[in-house]
Amino acid sequence: MHHISNPAKFRRLKRYAVHANVSGLVKIGKPGVLVFEGNKDSISTFLENARGLRYLQFQHVDTQPMEPEAEGRLAQSKVGLHEVADMRALVDVLDAIGLKSWFRTQMLMDKGP
Repeated sequence: MHHISNPAKFRRLKRYAVHANVSGLVKIGKPGVLVFEGNKDSISTFLENARGLRYLQFQHVDTQPMEPEAEGRLAQSKVGLHEVADMRALVDVLDAIGLKSWFRTQMLMDKGP
């Protein structure tokens, strides 16, 4: 997402995550970033609702199955969206569960060879 700053939209986004039964992390501000997990139907429901908020530059970057050892570790299996302080904090969590490289590639953060 381009940015997540509107408090009303952010509250709705958090409510949609709980309703869809997804767990994830969110970095608010600019850029706004969501990384979340759930079963296929839950993810589809959440994405459909998030698109309905009409964020102008909403981009769904990637969906991939999580390795069994990483499942439930993104937000300690707590349903809903949980804020992180900044991008570094988000990347640190993803690094701890083996998703740092995937995230950096998807976000075009890799510096290349």
